[in-house]
Amino acid sequence: MKNILRLIAIAFTILPFASYAQKADDAYPNRIKALANQMNEHGVFNTIEIAANIGTTGLGLEIASPMTEWAKLRAGVDWMPQFSIPMTFGMESYVDGKINNKFEKIRDLMYDISGMTIDKEIKMDSKPTMTTFRLLVDVYPFKANRHWHLTAGFFVGGNSVGSSMNTMSEMPSLLALNMYDRMYKGITSDEFMDRVFDEPIYGDVYLDPEMAMELQKRMLSMGQLGVHVGDHKDGTPYMMMPDKDGTVSAKARVNRFRPYVGFGYGGALSPDGKWQASFDAGVQFWGGAPKVTTHDGTVLNDLINLRGKVGTYMDIMKSIPVYPTIDFRISYRF
Repeated sequence: MKNILRLIAIAFTILPFASYAQKADDAYPNRIKALANQMNEHGVFNTIEIAANIGTTGLGLEIASPMTEWAKLRAGVDWMPQFSIPMTFGMESYVDGKINNKFEKIRDLMYDISGMTIDKEIKMDSKPTMTTFRLLVDVYPFKANRHWHLTAGFFVGGNSVGSSMNTMSEMPSLLALNMYDRMYKGITSDEFMDRVFDEPIYGDVYLDPEMAMELQKRMLSMGQLGVHVGDHKDGTPYMMMPDKDGTVSAKARVNRFRPYVGFGYGGALSPDGKWQASFDAGVQFWGGAPKVTTHDGTVLNDLINLRGKVGTYMDIMKSIPVYPTIDFRISYRF
């Protein structure tokens, strides 16, 4: 592999002189040999390191080779293992943008109608979704000390770095919430009483107008129901409603291209210097705080009074527009 990498570097170096080399076929092999000797003498792509790393970017694999006596090129891929962070949101009833605390009455009504029980709290699981490619250059500024290095480069990956979704145990509650929302909008609409007189509920049977008016009055007093995530800046609550499939979800997004700067320290683990260990610390510039968007398009960054752990997480993300990157690496040099 070391010879292949060296030949590739040589090929790119001598490409501009290809036409000249064709006129001097006899000298061509000697030139390649001389160039290879010079590269080997100055430590240019003369060794290869294969490394495994673990850190805040997850687990990774990396390949590296010296570019000069004082710089090293590294390329690799990182994958964040899946783990869940539980969160909960409260279910609230509201009328005209104000909480009215009629949840229990709505819950009892939906149980009588459908047999479904609406939970007071909706549980969600948040998971990291980060897989990135890295291309970095280490620079060794101290000639007498090759342990310390400065690093610059970039990470590239998908723009989604985290996602949240309701747990499966909450599906009955969310389906019942969708059912109540559809029923509420239908019964409280201006056309409802017209349909009472014009449309039978079954065959030739019509709903009693007085009963219909009483039902409409009852629904209006109970209000709508939703998952209270936070409040808009004007003070009105943001009530998240399930999607058509009965789920609620959100994603955190950043830039795909993320410049990186940092520093590190490394040294040999074995007497022959083939086994190496190093530690790196730096930051990825991912374009400001992550933008968290729900399935209905609401941006949580624009809300206030976010409930539960989400509020804590959003406060942390807003205060840190860069991603701290800490990395421990074990490598073997060929």
